[in-house]
Amino acid sequence: MSRAGPCIRVAAAPPGALEAVRLDLDRRAFLRLFGSAAALGLLPSGCAPDRDLLGPLANAAPRALTPRGYAVLNAAALRIVGPRGAAAIRARQIDPARRVDAILERAPEVARVFGQALLLLEFGVFPLLGKLRPFTALDGPAQDAVLRELVQSRFETKRAIFGALKSFATLGFYGSPRSDALTGYPGPFGSERVPIDRAMTYDSEAP
Repeated sequence: MSRAGPCIRVAAAPPGALEAVRLDLDRRAFLRLFGSAAALGLLPSGCAPDRDLLGPLANAAPRALTPRGYAVLNAAALRIVGPRGAAAIRARQIDPARRVDAILERAPEVARVFGQALLLLEFGVFPLLGKLRPFTALDGPAQDAVLRELVQSRFETKRAIFGALKSFATLGFYGSPRSDALTGYPGPFGSERVPIDRAMTYDSEAP
């Protein structure tokens, strides 16, 4: 398997959307508590082979996310984008966390609170989350159960964490030009690959 990193096409996330994520998550004071606990090494660890496989490549150290948060985001993206997308992530053809890291580098306050949410997903255990090991140490079905718990929770905090997680995972994945083959998207009109005259014939409803 090639370890060469994919090219980066950074989609500019709307500033208002990033600020909304920051405000929504930053109200959750216990996220800051998790950030402090992780920094002091007070949170559980565990054997997680996928953590190394989904973490940053050796030649591409993250600038906004921590290496641990980077791996957690990619692990969650595997469960969110579907089987074909997951295969592309595992093969390192698409690296959602790398693209998100490039976006968050320009929004450090959003990176801070989203990083704390990733720590909660990774290290949160019962009764905060229905697991006893780090998220990256769980198998696929167990990770699905944790994500489902966030979606269906009666607690707004958990739903907000999933909303941010899904938004960034899909932004990072579908922002890659290598995802175009999975979605049928021909590319931006007016580019060398898709001349502008094709805009008049492109069927957006085609399978």
